[in-house]
Amino acid sequence: MDKIRNLAIKKASQSISRFRISAIALNERGNILGTAVNRPRFDRYGGGVHAEMAILHKYNTQVKTIIICRIGNSGNILPIHPCIRCKKVLDKLGIKVYSIV
Repeated sequence: MDKIRNLAIKKASQSISRFRISAIALNERGNILGTAVNRPRFDRYGGGVHAEMAILHKYNTQVKTIIICRIGNSGNILPIHPCIRCKKVLDKLGIKVYSIV
């Protein structure tokens, strides 16, 4: 679990958004498929691409679990939960979401 935690923190630090969030996708065996970060959307005002949706876009049918992590400017872990829209999509697809605290 420390490997996943360290990977999540490292990946979240690469985000250019105000809230630095990373997502790690796991398959049904618990193997890491890949990672993604949230990013701002420059084509219109407000919003952005959530890390959970970015990871689903990359590994659509293989994802069974997503682990999300949010860090502050100093690198400390902050609380996070998926937004209502992301949670609806993930529930519909049967994907479990866990957050690193």
